[in-house]
Amino acid sequence: MKKNTYQKLFRATLATTVATGAFVAAVPTFTQAEVTKGTSFSDVKDTHQFYEAIKSLTSRGVINGYEDGTYKPGQQISRAHAAKIMALALGLDTKNVVDPGFKDVKKDHPYYGHIAALVNAGIIKGYEDKTFKPTGNLTRAHVAQMLVLGYELEENKLSNLPFKDVNNKQWFANYIQTLFSNKITSGTTATTFSPNAFVTRGQVASFIFKSEAATKVETPEVPEVPEAQQKESTLVNITADKVEFAEGTYTLPAILKDVFSDSNLEALKGAVVKYSVKDGTIVGISSIEIKASGTAEKHLTLDGKGLTFPGNLTINGDYVHLKNLTIKGDLEIGKEVKSSVTVEKVTIEGKTIVSDKAASTAKASYSIAAETAATADIIFIDSTMASVVVTKDGVLIEYKGTTKVSELIISANVTIKADAGITIPKVTINAGATAVTIDANVGNLTVNSTDKLTIAGTGNIAAVTIESANEVKLDTTGKVDKLEIKSKDAKISLGDKTKVANLVLPEGVAAKDLIQDYDKVKGNIEQIGGTTNPDAPVVTPSPGNGGGGGGTVTPPSAEAVFESAVQAKLAAVTIDPELAGAKVDFSPSTNTVDVKILKSSTSSTALAGTGLVDAFTGVSDVSPTSISAIKDQLFALVNTHRTLEDLYLNGPIVINVTLTSGQTIAYTISFTK
Repeated sequence: MKKNTYQKLFRATLATTVATGAFVAAVPTFTQAEVTKGTSFSDVKDTHQFYEAIKSLTSRGVINGYEDGTYKPGQQISRAHAAKIMALALGLDTKNVVDPGFKDVKKDHPYYGHIAALVNAGIIKGYEDKTFKPTGNLTRAHVAQMLVLGYELEENKLSNLPFKDVNNKQWFANYIQTLFSNKITSGTTATTFSPNAFVTRGQVASFIFKSEAATKVETPEVPEVPEAQQKESTLVNITADKVEFAEGTYTLPAILKDVFSDSNLEALKGAVVKYSVKDGTIVGISSIEIKASGTAEKHLTLDGKGLTFPGNLTINGDYVHLKNLTIKGDLEIGKEVKSSVTVEKVTIEGKTIVSDKAASTAKASYSIAAETAATADIIFIDSTMASVVVTKDGVLIEYKGTTKVSELIISANVTIKADAGITIPKVTINAGATAVTIDANVGNLTVNSTDKLTIAGTGNIAAVTIESANEVKLDTTGKVDKLEIKSKDAKISLGDKTKVANLVLPEGVAAKDLIQDYDKVKGNIEQIGGTTNPDAPVVTPSPGNGGGGGGTVTPPSAEAVFESAVQAKLAAVTIDPELAGAKVDFSPSTNTVDVKILKSSTSSTALAGTGLVDAFTGVSDVSPTSISAIKDQLFALVNTHRTLEDLYLNGPIVINVTLTSGQTIAYTISFTK
């Protein structure tokens, strides 16, 4: 009839504890809810069909009523509220939970812990679009499934159901048969169960009350359990539900079986793991260090299958492919990575540090490294990182797809590459770096180093700030919108192809005093301190054959013609009233665009309403290829950041406009309130 419910409750609670990285598993305890004073309601008299059920669950704090003294037993119940009642009735731990990742159930949702606890225990699931729809209603068929899984009722195949609206082709048939066999339901009538009808508050109370009666669930007396032992050992083998370490073999909790699986064994074999055990079961893992290596032809794959790992993960093997994982701690890739590591669809909430650390047990850092004699290619695909710190020479880091990185801190000679649609909001170069190549678009780049430094690459940079009195050569082929030099003692030189829209100098200092090759590159500096550079050469065309007065005529450049057309288009835009306070400020002198949007339902609607896209793609001077690329980049941005708040936090982006003349111009776009 029923599996051991105490064991089930213990495992469910243990699973959530393991996933949070705790070393000691929490025991199942009865969780009190906020209880309405008294256990009687004005609309649930002692003659009501659900009176006993509602009275029992209310007295234990599993359910409560409304402030007006009613329970409203006939009112349909939301999916979120039903999840809360079920989690409390089962005594699940709703605090130490793994985030199920529902887009519509954030951590501040009032029922987040209850929903997550049921998902962790395998009782409920969300929808394929990664939503839970907490405000939606719950059908009687889904409640039947939750009860069978939650109370671990032995599933019965469809046999003697009297309900004409349930047949063996329906996914829920066996669940309803199980409830019927255990006398938990008698249907809405003698011949119907109404599987697609929405369940009510009274029916939920009755279902749970009868399930408890059928399984005789009682809050167990919790036996004293010895504290978990913390261990560190090398992984030898993995079987169906066991993991073998050099020092012993232990049972795996269900939540870790997707990672500690046969398919991941090649990558995990020989790994150094820090873990905790209690009564022969793994109850906590704080770090994993991968030491196995694949080959160029066959990478070793570690597939997290969507798991959130609470600890630190270290990769000290070559040709490893890590994917589908959220790492709460740090990811460390060490010195033994000599050729390649690929990180795909991984979110790293801790640091990302590129270092020269040798193989060892995991520390609190994420490092990516290679030996000095080789160049390690570290590829991030569709991944998300917070702070990335590079301290190892000779590393190539590539960002591809939809990868996002908040900050990059460089203290070594490194090459950074990124796809055209990726902008790194903040880059800082510290002491230790003498040659850095940036083939990526950057928002703000700050140089803090006092070392002699060369910055090369093809990326467009919105702003470069040189803080120290050091010698810096900026030898990029992309455009620098703003170059600000803070120290009067700095020695700066520019490459022949480096274009600077605006040079900002310390007060009282002339450009030729700080720019070492000023006479050679002055034509590449459009403005100084926001004013047209007087030293920039003026184009003087040869005089024609006809008459005309004398003097020098400077025809407008292709860039000036284009920007004038953009200005005209933006000036003609009628802002939608729904976008209260919307405004687009375009500054051709600094190649910057400031988009202000104060109110809108979605970022895509707001962007379309400002006329920005049409202004930069609806001008005849823009090449067709560039038009397509700009549209793709802008719409990819707003589709990734669906709300305006996400858009504001994403930092500036850089778009490249290629004119029909062949000239390419970089514009920095920021979104502000």
